[in-house]
Amino acid sequence: MIELVLLTGFLGAGKTTLLKAILDAYKDQKIGVIVNEFGKVNVDAVLLEKDGITMAELSNGSIFCACIKDNFLKSLIEMSQMNIDYLFIEASGLADPSNMPQILKAIEPKILKPYDYKGALCVVDAENFMDLYDMLPALEHQLEYSGSVIINKADLVENEKIAEISHKIGEVNPRAQVYITSYCKVNIMDIINGLVASSKEAEETTNTFESRPKTFVLSAESSLPFEDLKAFITEIADSAYRIKGFVKTHEGTIEVSAVGKNIELSPWTKPIKNSEIVVISSVGIKMLSLITKAIESHLKGKIHL
Repeated sequence: MIELVLLTGFLGAGKTTLLKAILDAYKDQKIGVIVNEFGKVNVDAVLLEKDGITMAELSNGSIFCACIKDNFLKSLIEMSQMNIDYLFIEASGLADPSNMPQILKAIEPKILKPYDYKGALCVVDAENFMDLYDMLPALEHQLEYSGSVIINKADLVENEKIAEISHKIGEVNPRAQVYITSYCKVNIMDIINGLVASSKEAEETTNTFESRPKTFVLSAESSLPFEDLKAFITEIADSAYRIKGFVKTHEGTIEVSAVGKNIELSPWTKPIKNSEIVVISSVGIKMLSLITKAIESHLKGKIHL
């Protein structure tokens, strides 16, 4: 039997940080990982690369949406044939896991080793959650179908904000265990060992081809001036759900990570094939216009869509 754990949470909440911690905690176990991204470029898979881990990458949509759900079913079936004891799934940031029970039931006749679904662990961004909650139905469903919830980035907000978020979680899912953290620093194994799958009946997901966010991939063939890159990211960050990627600059290779005004440009020591930045946004044409304008102002001729 393979123990299966689903990780959910909005873009930039800290899912990948949590998954890296899980992989460290379970380093002596046989582990499989499925990483899901909305964009065509799977940045998180690069961040998680490790020897001895069986990994599948599912990009360009949500695993719960019809657009790539068949690929998710195929990956689950293939993972059941692997020599693993645990399967961790990092869902994309706007994933609505309401149909996860239906998915697991659908693959039952085709899997080799059965899955023991431990449940979903949801990561909440303390800084942005309340502002986004009413706009995005997927966030409510992530909470509803969770066994445990981590309120992350607690160091960035006041205690009153944490209390407000905790109260909202209690309203939506009173059975969920709630943990308050910074950088997802928690006792991972205790949380997963105590995780209980939601008893809420499965529903149709809100993830559809029409509702999925717009993604833009920016590429550069040569190294970029660091300060110009920083100015470019700063100009578009407020209008994007999430910005991430890896870029070669005159000061070395940089990992780009931005959620709203929180922008991190950190040194990256591993080799990269290409300089690529993924921008995820709900505003479509407006975002395209903002990106084009910012390129014109800071990186004209040096980076392109």
